[in-house]
Amino acid sequence: MKISKGAEERFDYFSKCADEKRLPAIEFFADGFSALECFHAHETHGENLPCREPVLLSRALNGKEWHGLTVTNCAEDFIGRILFTSEIKTNYPEWVQRDIFGRARQLAMKMIGFVPSFVKTGEDFTA
Repeated sequence: MKISKGAEERFDYFSKCADEKRLPAIEFFADGFSALECFHAHETHGENLPCREPVLLSRALNGKEWHGLTVTNCAEDFIGRILFTSEIKTNYPEWVQRDIFGRARQLAMKMIGFVPSFVKTGEDFTA
């Protein structure tokens, strides 16, 4: 199974999630695929492969679900000037930064009807 470096990076990031409880629980298969392979198959093909690392897979899947909420919360705080570019760039990988800044542009248009220049560029006085 060919898994890109970007997919591995996302898996590594999501699998740091402390929430490992999935409903329904992921079953253990001694001869199953790795959590990374199962995550990749689930994300790209919608397949649920037998997994030999169900706890790690649960963390990654839960981390992906929490990611959307984190991105939205950070984007709202960025628009509200509670969170700044320097903090986003320090605390999140580049692909997460792009998600946050992209979501901020969407939310700004919805909330205030236009996209301020600091939101449009992702740069502010802290950059």
